[in-house]
Amino acid sequence: MPRLLDSMMSLKSPDLEFFLIDNGSPDRCGEICKEYAAKDDRFFIRTLEENIGYIRARMLGMKECHCDYVGFCDSDDYLEPEGYDHASQVISQQKCDLYITPHKVHFGEDVYTIPTPFGKGLYMDDRIKQEILPQAFGFLKGRERLHGFMWKHIYRKDILLGANICLIEDLKPWEDQIFNIDMLQHCQRVFVDDVVLYNYFANTGSVTSSMINSFDADDFWRKTRLLFLEKSKRATNSVESRANANSSLANLDSLIVCLCKNKSLSTTAVVEKLRSLIKKDEVTGQILNDSAYNDLSQRFRFVRMCLRSGLYRILVSVIRYKIN
Repeated sequence: MPRLLDSMMSLKSPDLEFFLIDNGSPDRCGEICKEYAAKDDRFFIRTLEENIGYIRARMLGMKECHCDYVGFCDSDDYLEPEGYDHASQVISQQKCDLYITPHKVHFGEDVYTIPTPFGKGLYMDDRIKQEILPQAFGFLKGRERLHGFMWKHIYRKDILLGANICLIEDLKPWEDQIFNIDMLQHCQRVFVDDVVLYNYFANTGSVTSSMINSFDADDFWRKTRLLFLEKSKRATNSVESRANANSSLANLDSLIVCLCKNKSLSTTAVVEKLRSLIKKDEVTGQILNDSAYNDLSQRFRFVRMCLRSGLYRILVSVIRYKIN
């Protein structure tokens, strides 16, 4: 946490506000926040008696902060030097509703810069709908998906509040995907930059890592279905629907791989689990039918073909051979 607060305090712009939420923490987080607030009057602290979870805490901070634009941070990450100073200037010049940036990911000692899937510049009205919004639903041929990750975006606050854009807690940790779709559907000006603002640390204590390490196939499939249905409600054309189905098929592939990696399960047990989960209902059928063959990698084409044909044992056997 001090690393994040130090990176905030090093920023020079007087227009920045750092709204810190002590989310019922049992350790010294509250005291540390107060120490930084005593050094820099840009820090504001909201203390909660009980932990309300990070999703409700983000919603609370979004409503109570005093700024015109909102960015989000996790306590174990940090901001790039001068990044938000630069962002503040660009947003002031461009008057954009949403600011999208690349980011850095830290895996131990390895650091990777993840670019945005769009060219730098200002996107307006129809260009947002045609070039940016579809990739918030998923990936298309030759076009990477726009990953949710709220911390690499900066949002215009009056749009968030005026359109009542919320985080859906049942989707955790994918809640930011719907949040970004809802935001983009209300944007008239989006600026995509090539300047990194945020350093994300992939650690074993993160929500995503915890989900993988204690994999719950039933919950994963439930959330995959719910995410697909929430995106389907918002899709307004066949391109967005196809991107949604492609992304959901990728989630199905992840589910199968996680089950196959469980060495305590026999191939027969994995097949039976998949059959019980991935029933040929309306949602499964729509995912498999709408995912576009030409958009998919060879691997995803194989997964799609096996699932559509009910060839679960062949699918599981091939994946287990590949990963072992």
